[in-house]
Formats: sequence, C-alpha cells, structure tokens
Amino acid sequence: MVDQEIPQSPAQLTPSWLTEALQADGAISGDAAVSSFDAETVGEGAGFIGLLARLHLQYNGDAEGAPRTVIAKFPSHDEAARAIGKLYGAYEREVRFYAEIGDQVGLFTPRCYYSAMDIDSDRYFLLLEDLTATGRVGDQVAGCSEDEALLAVRELAKFHAIWWDNPKLQQITWLPLGSDLVRLSMQALYPQASKEFMEQSGERLPAEIAGAMATLDQHILAALPQLEAQPETIVHADYRLDNMFFGADGAAYELAVFDWQTPNRSSGPYDLAYFVSGCMAPERRRECEARLIQAYHEVLLERGVRDYPFAELLDDYRRSLVVALAIMIVSGATLEQTGERAVKLWEGMLDGLVTSIADNNALELLPAAR
Repeated sequence: MVDQEIPQSPAQLTPSWLTEALQADGAISGDAAVSSFDAETVGEGAGFIGLLARLHLQYNGDAEGAPRTVIAKFPSHDEAARAIGKLYGAYEREVRFYAEIGDQVGLFTPRCYYSAMDIDSDRYFLLLEDLTATGRVGDQVAGCSEDEALLAVRELAKFHAIWWDNPKLQQITWLPLGSDLVRLSMQALYPQASKEFMEQSGERLPAEIAGAMATLDQHILAALPQLEAQPETIVHADYRLDNMFFGADGAAYELAVFDWQTPNRSSGPYDLAYFVSGCMAPERRRECEARLIQAYHEVLLERGVRDYPFAELLDDYRRSLVVALAIMIVSGATLEQTGERAVKLWEGMLDGLVTSIADNNALELLPAAR
C-alpha cells in the first residue's frame, strides 16, 4: 500500500508515488519505475462531479507490458459539485465499487490499479485503466446509432439480470436504496432547485410538463411506495454515452462502462429510461424506442428473470422518465454548466427526457400529491 497522503490533484502526484501504486497492483514489476509523467485534464463538459486526468507515463527499467497512460480520478475542486458528491456519498461509493465488486457486476469496467480513501479528511483517489487505446468513448452530445444503443441496452439487461432480486444485494451495505436517494433529493433540494430551473429553462418545457413542475416532488414522494415495490437490482444511475467505451476490433470488450459514483439498489428500468431518452435525438429515438425496450425485456427473460411482464416494464420505464427529470432538475441547479459542450449536454439531456415523457404520457402514472 502506498504510504503517503492521498493526493487530491495531479500536482500532488510524484513518479515514486505512481511507481509504488502500480507495483502494488502488479501492473509493473521488477526494476521498472515511473521516471516522469505528463498530465492532461479529461472529461471537461461531460457532467462529472470528479476531476479526471490522463497521465502519460515514462519509465526506467524493463517496463514491458506496463501501462503507458492511466486515468487519475479525484473529487471535484468545484465546491458545489463536491458538496453534491459528499451529500450522496458518491466518492466513497466509487472507491468501494472498484475495491469490492467492480470485477463481479457483469459489465466490463476499467481495471483499477489503485484506490484509496479517508472519509474523515474527505480524500478519495482512483488510478484506473485508460481504455482509449482499445475503444472509442461515447459522445452524449452527438448521440449514437441504433446498433450501438441496442448493444448498450442488451449489456445493461445482462448486468441487471445478474443482480435482479439477488440476496447478495443485502450484503453490500454501502450501496444505498435508490428510493432513499430520491426522497433526499425531493425533500431537501427540489423545492428551491425547481424554482431556479423554471427561471432559467422553463421555456424549454411544453405547457403540460411546465405546469407540473411546482409539485412534481410531492407526486414523486407519493409514488415512492410503488417504486420501492419494484424488483431491485444494481443500477448505474448515470448510464449514458459519455460514460461508455465501444470496443475496437480485437478489444476484450464490446462495451465498457465507467464513472461508478452513483450505483444504488433500485429499479432497473431507471437506467433504461435514462439511457434511451438521451442516447439520440428525439426524432431518431421515437423510431427505435420500442425495439430498445423490447430488447431489454428479452435479455432479462433469457437471463432468468421471471414474473416481470412487459406491461409492468413499460409502466416502470415511464415512471422512471419522470423521476430522472426531477433528479436532473436538482443536479442542474447545483452543478455549474461551464463551457459550450456542457451547455449542449445539459440541453440535450433535458430535451430528451421532456420529449420522452410527453411521447410516453408518463405524467399520468404519478399518484396525486399528498
């Protein structure tokens, strides 16, 4: 184990620190040692609450097979983003994810060379495999093809099926209930966030949805018993193109998924709705949405999920669209959208959710506010 203070920025890393971390994992051995490195910030405008840097490594000694680039991940330096990360336990969850279950979840994830955290001092750090040499990162702003969306949906269903009402879920004590996170968001953050959202972006909403914003939190709180009664699995909760790599020919994976700050125990269709609503422009999504939902259901059945009829999936999918919009309103009010891409990302995801809610008449499923 690296016997030094947990770094909080690339400037706090040293060649000796990186050598020790990579040796601890077995990524380098013998007389190989990091002699120097260059760092570049990555992921800007991608909606992260973490700070990511790609490290280009130079070595002394026999470094055959050693990684030439790695990804270092730290908590965000932005106060609002960091506060959100702490409120939801996102930084602790991601470190625990890679340390405890990352190789068991049923989705291909980057190799974690080193992880560390000190909750009391609010320090967290991950050193991860850089997949750019073997795949292409998705682009949430540009969208994807139907074939790519089908791949992502089928891999999602395989992942969900592994954990579908799995007793092992109860043993992962650091994995929160999704309904608890929704309750916290609606009670503590939504009332003020929705006011700010309507002032800044209310004109982007059709009249029916705009009219529901003031009390949407109360409707969702009233729906929580229904949400809690749904089959439980591990959800990624930020399953979107910016958090995916599509494998190149010869890669060990077709799809790799990263950014595991938000996994929780909840309803699988939340990931499905969140992904499908934003993976392509609304007009293209309308053409293939039914096929994507059907593909998800078919894989669940193939992988052994029982007593989950398609009609129930559709209702869960529609409710999840509304919950995802409410969560997005909260995160949008607390995370600053800086830069042209970040603005396009936010607007595209918002428009995708709003049009999906309207197309699926999803508001009708919410119970009356209490």
